[in-house]
Amino acid sequence: MPNRDQGFTLIELLITLSIIVIAIALAVPAMADFVARNRQQALMHEVQTALHNVRAQAIMQSRTIEICGSSNGQDCSASWGDGWLVRTLSGKILRLTQLASHDDLRWQGFGQNIRFHGNGTSPTGNGRFYQCHKSQVAWQLILSRQGRLRQGTATENANKSSLCH
Repeated sequence: MPNRDQGFTLIELLITLSIIVIAIALAVPAMADFVARNRQQALMHEVQTALHNVRAQAIMQSRTIEICGSSNGQDCSASWGDGWLVRTLSGKILRLTQLASHDDLRWQGFGQNIRFHGNGTSPTGNGRFYQCHKSQVAWQLILSRQGRLRQGTATENANKSSLCH
């Protein structure tokens, strides 16, 4: 007859719980890095989409439209971490984007505003958007004078790590 009173011993339960705790301790930091990378990529794609949309809007309307960082949602500033404004040269706000989490989004270029002319060029707006993470450039988007946008390579990101100190 089988013995129905068998169960787990206290030692077996403690060993099982110890293994679970170790697995969780290893998984939590990896999960935090995974979440941080996903947030960085989402911000990069949001900036990329905004710049493409502003350029396309300038071309379709055959007029100059600018995009600029804005900390208060009404005026342009050098701070891009809170969001940005899209507006006409007369100051009419066409779109406002506010970032939910105040990410460390930075712009390095000739001026703090980026203008796209009706032909799609941005002669005074060339520069780079980048985000720092752990004293390194996590990503960068490089804007040319022709209004073209490209993603920085891993080598370019590593070479620009001095921007994050």
